[in-house]
Amino acid sequence: MTATEQKASLPIIDFAKIIGPQISRSPSVLAESEAEKKRLFQAFVDVGFVYLSNHSIPDFARRNLFSHAKRFFALPDAEKTKLETGEAKAFHGWFSPSRTSGDVTHSDQKEAFDVGDDNDPTRPNQWPEDWPEFRSDMNFFFEKCHQVHLVLLRALAAQVGVDEGFFEPFVGNKDHFFRVIYYPETTRSSFKDRQRAGAHTDYGTLTLLFNDQSGGLQVRTASGEYIEAPPIEGCAIINVGDLLARWFNDRLRSTEHRVVQPEPKPDENGNIPEIVPARYAIAWFGHPNRDALVEPLEACCTAENPKKYGPVYAGQHVVERLAYLHKRGKNTDAWTDDMQREAKKALEGVAEQVALAA
Repeated sequence: MTATEQKASLPIIDFAKIIGPQISRSPSVLAESEAEKKRLFQAFVDVGFVYLSNHSIPDFARRNLFSHAKRFFALPDAEKTKLETGEAKAFHGWFSPSRTSGDVTHSDQKEAFDVGDDNDPTRPNQWPEDWPEFRSDMNFFFEKCHQVHLVLLRALAAQVGVDEGFFEPFVGNKDHFFRVIYYPETTRSSFKDRQRAGAHTDYGTLTLLFNDQSGGLQVRTASGEYIEAPPIEGCAIINVGDLLARWFNDRLRSTEHRVVQPEPKPDENGNIPEIVPARYAIAWFGHPNRDALVEPLEACCTAENPKKYGPVYAGQHVVERLAYLHKRGKNTDAWTDDMQREAKKALEGVAEQVALAA
């Protein structure tokens, strides 16, 4: 067993094996690819999370974004406020629960900077002034994640007998949500009331997560226990979101996860420091097109697993989840469709966005 495998608490999927047939069509490569796709599907059935090795996203791109994140979040609040997010700005821009949420008592200990597809004129991004590298590097990473996302969706579709390209028309508008996250330096005592990110599921299809080496990410298992998901150099963490789980009628798991106090590390004198260093992460949230109507695939509905959900517009679902986050300052650990605001109003908002995009 390699050192990476010993450290891993989740299945490790080799992206290079999945895309191997793009390079060679030899029987061994084809067989290896099919086996890895099956492992991916089964991991999402069992856990909903995997480590993805050899994911094809250049390491320099990740390093650039972490560098930009440190610079951006070090700016004075007066500068970041110029880019403050909110529903009127399509939830693009700077988000800090201490400024923008309705309840900060138990809100997450984090800030974030959010963007969408920079080519979508109906929901323009906000960018810092005189910093073109930040914008170009974010857009480069956004596109690379979208391509990985497409490959994984094709692999998953094939496992239930659906055409490999089934999901592509539903995600082709790139209505994704891309976030760089900063968890400020804090104290150990602060975790009595507030986590860095409370328990939640993600909203969309697949999330691609890139952490620094700070630790603290935990994933809830099927038994209800949380396990550590430590960072592994060179690996992304991929997890299933609510809407993809809905498409698969919950055959795939949209799993609760959270960011908590990292395991204490004694100093040179053997003492546990009270100060917890800052943490940074990059999260790319794959979403269906905002006008996509998502409901369980017939191939996933059986007598043993009858249809569990009605149809929902993807845009409505995501907007409602984001609105909840901004109102409460943190996500909910359990979301149901009846938590949405007035359906007619929400659907009108989706229709208006679709019309603007047409």
